[in-house]
Amino acid sequence: MDCNVSETAKKLYIHRNTLLYRLDKIKQETGADVRSFGDAAIVKLAMLLYKVTKRK
Repeated sequence: MDCNVSETAKKLYIHRNTLLYRLDKIKQETGADVRSFGDAAIVKLAMLLYKVTKRK
């Protein structure tokens, strides 16, 4: 959703504050701030690689 928190929360059917809390937890655990495009792209790529390698 182009890093739009409100639109993402609507799409996920969760409250905006819940999404912000979860994004903060990701930042605490990984150090990556997925609200910035660069970090979001890296996390997305990592998730895709994880899915591909998990299947084999």
